[in-house]
Amino acid sequence: MEFDWTDEQHALRDAVRRLLGGEECIAQARAALDADGWSDRGTWSTLADQLGAHAIAIAEDAGGMGGSLVDLCIVLEEMGRVLYGGPFFASVVLAATAVQESGDETTRQEYLPGIAAGELKATVAAAEAANLGWLDPNIATVADGDRLSGSKTLVLDADAADVLFVSALDAGELSVFAVQASDATILSRDTLDGTHSLCDVELRDAPAKRVGARGDGTKILERTLQTAAIGMAAEQVGATTALLEQTTDYAKTRHQFGRPIGSFQAVKHGLADVLVPLELARSAAYWAAWQEPGSDDFALGAAVARSQASETALQAAKDCIVLHGGIGFTWEHNAHLYARRARAAYGLLGTPASWRARLADVLTPATEGASA
Repeated sequence: MEFDWTDEQHALRDAVRRLLGGEECIAQARAALDADGWSDRGTWSTLADQLGAHAIAIAEDAGGMGGSLVDLCIVLEEMGRVLYGGPFFASVVLAATAVQESGDETTRQEYLPGIAAGELKATVAAAEAANLGWLDPNIATVADGDRLSGSKTLVLDADAADVLFVSALDAGELSVFAVQASDATILSRDTLDGTHSLCDVELRDAPAKRVGARGDGTKILERTLQTAAIGMAAEQVGATTALLEQTTDYAKTRHQFGRPIGSFQAVKHGLADVLVPLELARSAAYWAAWQEPGSDDFALGAAVARSQASETALQAAKDCIVLHGGIGFTWEHNAHLYARRARAAYGLLGTPASWRARLADVLTPATEGASA
């Protein structure tokens, strides 16, 4: 069995890293804190036009490149390295997955070509103030024919979206609907991480089109959530890798008592304590991405990858700040930018504890006469 990347995947990684621009992209993440939000400086269009990054995991018959989730995770990992923000994750991972999983050919042809070309931005709105989970059917957003009324919260990058894919009760069944963002009231929240926005969405008799069949909401949202968990794990692996590399370089060049601080055992152990869980997170993320969507292994992989990568990224951010010493705590250093991203992502799409609970459900499925 071949465990290395293909030549095409190596080339993809190199191309994404080159186009993202390294320090320039990190500078955008810093600028987002001062500007109260992410401002793309042409990278979105460059990724779409020169690389086709938005189209990688979208089916060819819908304007995409027909690549795999592994390919998309390579892109997301490189984005995580430089804290790339904006609606890429919301559009390409959340919204595109929801549309593809709907099995609705009309909807696929209406939205996926635009997402693949980078011309359409979209997101998924599923969480509510009284119910932050995506899959609980006890939600307050209700469909009345082709109109939706209700409220959603913590909607990723809704303020940049053209279309919202919204979960709602439809004759008592959970379904997903497409709503034009212009028909909703969208309010951005204050967030710790300036590279992404989290929004409240208010729908008042908003025109909507059902995506898929009535009652397909649970299936669509479940698969979307699993795919997003794997994609976010890859992104967190990238951020953690960058932190480790930066801290290792610092340990080699920062001298104390006449020698590099990296020669001290405490610093070596600190770096090792970041590396070991990082390698576990990397293996978990790509093993999950390699599984067949919809399979038990895909569900298992998503739960393992999400819980491992989230905790790894947050702890690594804390450890690397400490290993940088006094300068690591300053506003001028980049360490706090990675810490902000790690903290903000920690609870997005569910906490590690909630994903471990899902993992338990996969490993110990309910049997007749007993609950999971």
